[in-house]
Amino acid sequence: MVRLSRRTLLAAPALFGGAEARAQGVLPARGVRIIIGYPVGGGTDEMARVIAAALQRRITRPVTIENRPGAAGAAVGEVLKKAPTDGSVLGFIPTATLIGRLTTKSFPFNPQTDIMPLTLAGSYATGFAVSRKLNVASLADYGKWLQAAPPEDARFGTTSLQSFTHYFGLMIGKTLGRSLQAVYYKGASPLVADLEQGKVPAASSGLTSLLQHHRGSRLRVLVSSGNQRSKMAPDIPTVVELGYPALELHNWYAFFGPTGLSPEVAAAWEGELRATLEARETTELLTQLGLDVETSTSEQCAKRLAADMARWQTMLDTLGIQATN
Repeated sequence: MVRLSRRTLLAAPALFGGAEARAQGVLPARGVRIIIGYPVGGGTDEMARVIAAALQRRITRPVTIENRPGAAGAAVGEVLKKAPTDGSVLGFIPTATLIGRLTTKSFPFNPQTDIMPLTLAGSYATGFAVSRKLNVASLADYGKWLQAAPPEDARFGTTSLQSFTHYFGLMIGKTLGRSLQAVYYKGASPLVADLEQGKVPAASSGLTSLLQHHRGSRLRVLVSSGNQRSKMAPDIPTVVELGYPALELHNWYAFFGPTGLSPEVAAAWEGELRATLEARETTELLTQLGLDVETSTSEQCAKRLAADMARWQTMLDTLGIQATN
């Protein structure tokens, strides 16, 4: 049995808490704002609030969520471009927003130069859902329903135009042999409400925004864009297992800061965010919401972004989609 000396035991907090203490010394004392580009009540908002609560407990400073809803969540990048560089403002951003740089000529920021990656937060699949009033139980059933549906029913709701959330719905329609028209919603809450009431027949959105409503029988998710079933939704098949590997999409969330952050502040936030996300309670809560927690160094996050921007451009070229105004 190894016995620790009294001197070693007394020194333990300094030995093992050194990194945390250094982080506390460089983080802003006045508190932190986490900016998200989507409204209250959607999947992004719910996940951000889980993380903010855990982060606040960890750094013992106020952490608030600021919702800046808009097309594809682009406002978060605009805020970060003008934010103070003391580390008091962070952005929680999904790939559904980042791809806007490739699809919209007037997109207000460059994800690779105007904001600073801090860490990945996790990955998620896109889901295609239908109203339960359709009485269809599978993608094949929906395909049959769609072929007989009137023109006004060949549509789906989405919260992110000109993103892969939008394009996934278009690809579903193309695969099933009938073009679908996208209907834009300013947030998941009104989209889910219209699905439940049958005002819109279908929807394409992040699984994180649909999963709890699927469980609550407000809608039915027919398929996810992943290559393996979600642990939290084992009843939802994937496009790969249904025989449509070309529809496979991988999405993720990450934390970003202003580009002017000092190396010390950026490193402190990388460490604090990763520790918060990797804490068991946080991971469990985010998993319930449909996010598979995955963290990284800031350098790894930047490389992932660069690689995916190139991959996304190739996919857009394959789909024949060009940037619009």
